[in-house]
Amino acid sequence: MRISRNFIDELIERIDIVDLIDSYISLRKAGRNYTALCPFHNEKTPSFSVSPEKQFYYCFGCGASGTSISFLMKYAGLSFVEAVHELASRAGLEVVYEQGMAPSSITAFEDLYKILQQAAQYYRQQLRQSPTAISYLKQRGLTGEIARDFGIGYAPAGWQNLLKNLGNDAETEKRLITTGLVKEHKSGRHYDRFRDRVMFPILDQRGRVIAFGGRILSKSEHEPKYLNSPETPLFQKSRQLYGWYFARQVRPLQTIIIVEGYMDVVALAQYGIHNAVATLGTATTRDHLKYLFRSVSEIIFCFDGDRAGLQAAWRALETALPFLHEGRQVRFILLPQGYDPDSLVRKEGKQAFNNRLTRAIPLSKFLFDGLMRQVDMSSLDGRARLVELAKPLLKKLPTGLYRDLMLQELSELTHVDLKKLTILIQSEIPQKAVIKPKPFRPVESLIDLSLVDQAIFYLLHKPDLYQLVEYPNKKLSSLKKPNIKLLLNLIEFIRMNPKLTLGAICEHWRGTDDEQIINQLASLITENLNDINIDDNFRGAIEKLYKEDKSQRWAELIEKRTRKNLSNITDN
Repeated sequence: MRISRNFIDELIERIDIVDLIDSYISLRKAGRNYTALCPFHNEKTPSFSVSPEKQFYYCFGCGASGTSISFLMKYAGLSFVEAVHELASRAGLEVVYEQGMAPSSITAFEDLYKILQQAAQYYRQQLRQSPTAISYLKQRGLTGEIARDFGIGYAPAGWQNLLKNLGNDAETEKRLITTGLVKEHKSGRHYDRFRDRVMFPILDQRGRVIAFGGRILSKSEHEPKYLNSPETPLFQKSRQLYGWYFARQVRPLQTIIIVEGYMDVVALAQYGIHNAVATLGTATTRDHLKYLFRSVSEIIFCFDGDRAGLQAAWRALETALPFLHEGRQVRFILLPQGYDPDSLVRKEGKQAFNNRLTRAIPLSKFLFDGLMRQVDMSSLDGRARLVELAKPLLKKLPTGLYRDLMLQELSELTHVDLKKLTILIQSEIPQKAVIKPKPFRPVESLIDLSLVDQAIFYLLHKPDLYQLVEYPNKKLSSLKKPNIKLLLNLIEFIRMNPKLTLGAICEHWRGTDDEQIINQLASLITENLNDINIDDNFRGAIEKLYKEDKSQRWAELIEKRTRKNLSNITDN
């Protein structure tokens, strides 16, 4: 089932896009609009503009644009359905589906979120009653405030604490099993997965508990030191990062530090470094990087300085290579032997740790230094071997300036001609037919648009222009022009909903065949749009279309009469 379009229209009207975006990035009043540094690309001068009148955002630097829903999808990485539910929650509305009810999968997820939140509350209560767990956290240097902020709790020893305290009815038991909090023994009995462990709630980007990680307190040869929730409908470890919800609160968020453990994230936050996240029992994945690079332009991998840390860093390097478009940067820190971020920040303090971040090794240097350690650079054979080692890595880089510079560096290191290296790499990259999107170009003149598209453009940015069109309008319905049907539908839609903003109009056309053209024309914003005489331009475009329609009708009538006369002559 689909979310009702009427509900989306109402939702967009109830949400103020300025308040929404200002809760994520800091907006400043600038005339009729609000501005900020664009969250979707690096810039020093604000070019990101939010219009309260149109309920639409636009960046004059990179061309990013859209509605409240679009912003949540792009900035927070939400799906369309998640974004609608998030806005509905803000507005105090129940999401309405076309057949009246939400799909069972949506309502089932809400039940899972609820049981996980109840479990988190239970674990926090148990922590307050456990001197052993409190003592452990104090030994690790955690304050009560940081434990509270991260929702740290304690799962007591025992086999059925959750079932006894959250309810042992069939539905609750089923949800506990689905979320991985309870396991089923082959005998058919159910028992708690987490026992005698300090508990770290894992939150999604909206701050909802989706899983847990637990650190065991008792010494046991049969239990792992750290244990994560299994994968569930809400939790996929290859896509989730511990601490991401808290890191997203940093403004402006430009860099993310990827570390290896829960305590690393918590300890760094306690020392004022709030932009760290940790993978959850897995190496950094493509999904992790794809997700992070939506929000930041730089990622720093911070690993232990032992052999395992070096191997993890190299795997991260290989995973990151395809994402290194211009403007993105990846750097590496390998810590002194015997230290992790948790222990090192406690020893050195925030400033010293930040100094290490400043001196983090760029990916290019990390890559070539790592390869050169494997060859004898003083010999011709060694330099040839370096080329062979570098080839499969450089092939992963996307075409562009960064790859060109990496090839240039390899050329200088090996004394191999740059053109030959470029040909060598290009020849081994499978050539794919790529349809490049049209480059973004701020519009200074609308002359290049067709009359129909000009009329749609003016109508989108000033919906009350519909009053300048005759009603009922029968003149243009048969005009043979691209997008003429869209123009007429748009006029009629606004006539029926005269208070809708540009943002609401764009959302109404989401998922339709005309979504792309609506979004393209909505995004063609000139910096001097307010100086354009929109009323006269729109009226002029409509009048010209009327004339074209009249000319087309006359031409069709003449052609029809000509055919009839020719037919009569032939018959005679």
